[in-house]
Amino acid sequence: MLQIAGVQKFMRVGYAAKGMLYGLFGLFALHDLIYDQDVVNGSQGVLASLGNHYLGSILLGPLAVGLMGYVLWRFVQASLDPGHRGSLSSRRVLQRCGYAVSGFTYLGLGYTAGKLALGLAVDLDDTIDDVATVLFERTVGPLVLATLGCCIVAIGLTYIYGAVSESYINPFRKELYSLAKRWVIIFAKIGLTARGIGFVLIGAYLIKAAYLVDDESAGGLGHVFDQLDDQPWGELWLGTIALGFIAYAGYMVVAAFYRKFPSFSPKRP
Repeated sequence: MLQIAGVQKFMRVGYAAKGMLYGLFGLFALHDLIYDQDVVNGSQGVLASLGNHYLGSILLGPLAVGLMGYVLWRFVQASLDPGHRGSLSSRRVLQRCGYAVSGFTYLGLGYTAGKLALGLAVDLDDTIDDVATVLFERTVGPLVLATLGCCIVAIGLTYIYGAVSESYINPFRKELYSLAKRWVIIFAKIGLTARGIGFVLIGAYLIKAAYLVDDESAGGLGHVFDQLDDQPWGELWLGTIALGFIAYAGYMVVAAFYRKFPSFSPKRP
């Protein structure tokens, strides 16, 4: 499947679309910080903001289609595990589950972008906030929420480690010459670290919400940005993460053209 040129091209478009989404998030966040406005409310907030502008609304359709390419790649990773010959180790199983969750997440974002492109109404509620509200109606809810927060913090730390060790940076084709490759790797390290910090902050606020039994402390990245904006040095943190997202966007766009896709060769009986 991965050897089919059209499939690979579609998945490369997906990488560029994901990079565009993160780049827009970073740019909107920087704009809101500079002009002292409410920080854009997560990826769905970015899509909604695009829909409010004529030129932005034109981008929604191609962005929705492009994100489907990334969804395809995530589902291929989850189901076929290319490059690992169908390993069933606990680590690979967990990673494949993570790929599936990521695929469904971007499927939802692509669906939202598509509806906005067609001028349809969308629900922009914070899913994590909704989950926290439901959990607090259960006796074990705070414990479950704290556990979820710890898992998300662990994911964030994994991203940071992957950035430092370069283990999360995609291998590139030889056509990307050495000087450009060095800069792309720097952008990748900055961007992956920013993503990791974002996950750590989401998890930390979930743990805080569980401790205080306060669902207003729980939420996705947009909610975290809004919370940070009111903290000392919060704008510095927000600006740094936003610039990191822009760096990550640059890395993803280059990866769209030059990353190597592993082949899938299932084990023979």
